[in-house]
Parts: sequence; C-alpha cells; structure tokens
Amino acid sequence: MKYILPVIIIVLAALSIYFGAYTPLVKARNFVSGLRGVSFIQSVQDFKENFDPALEFPSPIGDEEILRFLGSDLVSTLSSPQNPVTEEAARTLVEYLEEKLIKDDTRHLIILGQLYGTLWQRYGNESDFEKSEQYLLKARELGPKLPPVLLPLFDLYQKKGDAEGVRDVGGEILRYWPGEGFVKEALGDL
Repeated sequence: MKYILPVIIIVLAALSIYFGAYTPLVKARNFVSGLRGVSFIQSVQDFKENFDPALEFPSPIGDEEILRFLGSDLVSTLSSPQNPVTEEAARTLVEYLEEKLIKDDTRHLIILGQLYGTLWQRYGNESDFEKSEQYLLKARELGPKLPPVLLPLFDLYQKKGDAEGVRDVGGEILRYWPGEGFVKEALGDL
C-alpha cells in the first residue's frame, strides 16, 4: 500500500515527460526536417509528403505553431509576383492547409482570410474574396479589438473598393487607435 503513491507519481512523471517533452520534440524535428526539404519541393504532393510527418505526428503541443508558420509562409509565397505556382497548385495548397488549420483560433482564421484574399487578388475569383471575408469576420467575432484581425479586414475592403466595409472597419480601428494615419487617410479619400 505504501508503494502505490510513489508508483503513481513515477508513472505520471514518465507520462508528462513523454507527452510534454518527447512527442513535441519529435514533432518539431519532423517540421525542421520538412523545412530543410523545401528547396526540393517540385509539386503539391512533394509539399504534402514533406510536411505530413510533422502535421500528422500525434503531440499535444506544436500543431498550432507549425500550421501558423506554414500558413504565413504560404501567404508570403503566393503574394510574391515572381512566384511560379499555378492557380491549381495554389488552390490545392490553400485547401490542404484549410482542412488542418484550427477554425476557432483567431490567428488561424486570419491566416485563412489572408490565404483566400491572396488567391482573390492573384486570380480574381470572387468566391475567394467571400471566403476571405468570411474567415476574417469570424476572427473579428473572436477578437473584435485585435489589430491583427481588423487590419487585414480593412485592407481586404480597401482592395475590393468596398467603401461601406472600409468605413465600418476603419471607424472601429480609429475608435481603438485614433492615431492611425493611414486609416484616417483612407477614410478621407472615400
């Protein structure tokens, strides 16, 4: 009876080391390995094979960060005019990340909004604008006062030429941060 408590403590310590340190370490190593292989990616399938080991490795820690890094990198890649990615490949990559990103995480919703906004700007498909707006509005519901939520939505409405959206979001930005000169300027231009 007197050995039960020490055994339970040892088992709990071993489990916390395994789930709190070992599995996140393996996940991180898989991600770093995927990053090292980026220069060899020639297709969407290569991308998936490169990053699936990190994304599919079961770990209670690391998914959110890895997805955020990949999403931000993909936004940058697709935004670059020198980028040779075809529309079909770009859509496949965005859809691949969309199914993995967490839909109740503000940062992930912002990334999804930016990804679809980038597709809309690059290829002109109106449904991409709608998806971008949908994700950014959902992020706004979760974090209505966060600049990383309001600024991409403001930018999206500006690029669309949506004066009502620019006024709405711009007014909200100025309510919280009255010194934002570029917002004042954009609202003055309407």
